[in-house]
Amino acid sequence: MELQPITPQPGSDHDPANFVGRAEITERARKRLQTGSNLLLTDPRRMGKTFWMRTFAAREHSFHAYFIDYEGTTTVDAFLIKTTESLIRDRSLPERARKQLETIFDNSEVTLSKGPLTVKSYFQQTSPHNLLKKVLTSLENDDTDAIPLVMMDEVPMAIDNIAKHEGAMSAEKLLQTLRALRQGTSKTRWILTGSVGFHHVLRRISTTQGVLNDLNSLPLGPLPNSEAEELASRLLLGVEQPLIESVIDELIKVSGGIPFLLHKVVNTLGEQHGNVITPTHVRECFEDLIDDPDEFNWFEHYLTRMPSNYGTRLRIAEEILRMTVSEDNTWVSTDLLISDDEADITLEDLIKDHYLERRGLSVRWRYPALQYIWARKKGVWDRR
Repeated sequence: MELQPITPQPGSDHDPANFVGRAEITERARKRLQTGSNLLLTDPRRMGKTFWMRTFAAREHSFHAYFIDYEGTTTVDAFLIKTTESLIRDRSLPERARKQLETIFDNSEVTLSKGPLTVKSYFQQTSPHNLLKKVLTSLENDDTDAIPLVMMDEVPMAIDNIAKHEGAMSAEKLLQTLRALRQGTSKTRWILTGSVGFHHVLRRISTTQGVLNDLNSLPLGPLPNSEAEELASRLLLGVEQPLIESVIDELIKVSGGIPFLLHKVVNTLGEQHGNVITPTHVRECFEDLIDDPDEFNWFEHYLTRMPSNYGTRLRIAEEILRMTVSEDNTWVSTDLLISDDEADITLEDLIKDHYLERRGLSVRWRYPALQYIWARKKGVWDRR
């Protein structure tokens, strides 16, 4: 099959035609959702969660997907309004569901634009948590064969912001409301995702994993080699480069199969080199992206999120990460890393944050490419 070129768009490509790979993950998600399970995606930022969800929504015709982005949400009222607005903007929202929303909100007719969506006076005294239940249970009125699928993006970030602005009790009640919705609806399926670790947020609001234990984890991770090869090839065609095996191999090596890194490196190579790109160009470009402070802002979160998430345990976390760095990504015994309860908790957080992975009594870095980036920025090792 002839490969179609893809113009590199680091972090901003939303066209399902340009989505490559995730075949096994998509099949797993489809089967789990069809059999009644709900999913939780907690990969780090830049791993492609949002693009995968948008592509799943576009391609999987047995589902009627509603994608809702909660980034920037700071109150339960805003969470409610953002949810409702996303449903109303979907012109294929079932008519019965639309009529139900119109009984609750002013300015909800999709053909009108009389101002912002607001709760009708009759429901002003109803809590936003209960109104959220009314809004989302309306999707059960879908009489088609399609399965309603609610895709909630950046939920941990929203919960964290709500806790800061309205208090931990309000944030916890919202999580309990969402769990009750997942348990109380028979037809609707749910996917929650976020790049801020839910475990950190739950600790900050003094609640337990119980509000999420009905969700099945679905880690994306990097692309398998065959899919990474296809993406690298199509990106090279997108910058009008020949498909040279050694160049493709080097792209996969430096990126570790992470789609964003492939987009970023090929995009920069295309801007810098008019002639044929070589493996040396690929390696030098990757190293320059790490060292250039203006360019590195695309991955700065991987370093800057640690102080806010680990607080007084930051020194312990960074020491554990240093002790597990190795060029061949070997397994390290946890006996060498854990000296007390605080270190044990920190190690567990590093695993949940996808810095490390565990096998029995040993751990190692989960993504070698991210290990290299972190180690280079921290001065743990010099350029390869």
